Amino acid sequence: MEKYLNDHNKECYRGITEATPFADLEFHDVPDLLDDHDQVALHTNMGSLTVVNRMTGFGYRDTETGYRAPDGKFWLAAGHQDVRQSGVATMQDAIDWVKRHANTCVGV
Repeated sequence: MEKYLNDHNKECYRGITEATPFADLEFHDVPDLLDDHDQVALHTNMGSLTVVNRMTGFGYRDTETGYRAPDGKFWLAAGHQDVRQSGVATMQDAIDWVKRHANTCVGV
């Protein structure tokens, strides 16, 4: 496993496998979306995981976890869903967790 900066100066990992321990991977802060949004991201050769805590248009805060696969398909688990708090063991477990909990976007 190797951490590097890509062409867009984003922290990424290569050499990640299905069995890579999730606890060994570090999310990085995504700067200044909006004042009421906090976002972290994990970019790997297996795809990207993002966690956003934001004020919704309905007046409450929500935490959402997204997964974008290398082929561009996207899953979003909304409703206080944070993969970092899920207890998953491996990168593949994290991906599967997001897909299982996806309730907004499902492989689109």
